[in-house]
Amino acid sequence: MKPNYYLLVTIIVLALYSCSAQPEPFKYGRDICHTCKMGIVDPKFGCQLITGKGKNFKFDDLVCLSRFIKSGSVQEKDIKQEVVINFEKENDFLDVNKTFFVVGPEVKSPMGSHAAAFVNKEAAEKFNTGKTGTILTWKELLLKLD
Repeated sequence: MKPNYYLLVTIIVLALYSCSAQPEPFKYGRDICHTCKMGIVDPKFGCQLITGKGKNFKFDDLVCLSRFIKSGSVQEKDIKQEVVINFEKENDFLDVNKTFFVVGPEVKSPMGSHAAAFVNKEAAEKFNTGKTGTILTWKELLLKLD
């Protein structure tokens, strides 16, 4: 009996794909923040931390992600990806390290980080026009969040 190589290749590809660490679209009203246990309901906010093993931690606000990171629950070497929702586009995930954040009192985030994520500095500046916010990188914002 000749082995079915196509079936074997298909199984391997599916196994590799199922283990890939990718952000999951939020199920608003059903997903729960890993840190504060509140429901994730605002499509302009939300973030995820994904480990190399594919474990996905969901958060309703950047302050919750910050607290989780600072708690040491996951070691830095085990973090594969940290993503945040683009303030201007629902379920559009941005790498936190390539994102610009507007932080200010006009941004009403779920848990009070007052931070909104934008795809680039120009988009952040445009949103911040006429507002009192500050534009920060992820490293700068992480230092400010408790």
